[in-house]
Amino acid sequence: MSTPLTCTVYPWCAETGDHTLPVSAYAEPPTPDGYGDRVLPANVMAEDGPEGLDISVGWLDLNLTAAQTRARIAELHRHLDHVAALADIVDGQAPLEPGTETYSVTAAGASGALISAEVYHLDDPQPGSPTARLAVFAQPSADADLDVAGADQLIADLEEFLPRLRALRNHLATLTPDTEPEARR
Repeated sequence: MSTPLTCTVYPWCAETGDHTLPVSAYAEPPTPDGYGDRVLPANVMAEDGPEGLDISVGWLDLNLTAAQTRARIAELHRHLDHVAALADIVDGQAPLEPGTETYSVTAAGASGALISAEVYHLDDPQPGSPTARLAVFAQPSADADLDVAGADQLIADLEEFLPRLRALRNHLATLTPDTEPEARR
C-alpha cells in the first residue's frame, strides 16, 4: 500500500493525491457547542476566481481576505470580552469599566503587583500624533519565587489580565480616534 502524495503546490494544503481544490486543515476551537458540533471552523482554500486564483480564509460561510478575517476576529474578541464579563458577574467580580485606565496583576507570595498596564495622556503631543498611549510595565520591587501552585495561580491571573488589557486598548482607541480597528493576532 502506497502513501498518498501530499500537495505539491501549497505547503499548507492538507489534501493528498490529485485534487483541484487546495484546502488546509480546519482550525477548530476545542469546545464544541451544546450539540457536540464544532463552532467556527475555518481553513485556507485556493479557488479559481474571476481574476485568477483566489486564496482566502473559509470562515463563517464566507471567503474572507486576511484583513476581513482579522476584522471578524476583532469582533469576536470584543464579544468574548463581554462573555468573560458575564462570568465575572457570576463570580461576583466587578465588571470592567470602559473608562478605567489602570489594571495590575499580582501573584501569591509577591510583594505587590507583578505587571501593570495603564493609559497615560501625553503632556505635549505632536500634531498628528496620538494624545495618549498604553504603558505596560513590570513592577521592579515585586519579585516572586513561585512554586507550581503559585505559577498556576499567576497563569490564571494573567489570563484574567488579558481582557483587562484589551479593555485598556479599546479605551485608548476611544481617546485616539485615528486609531486603526482593533487588531488581534
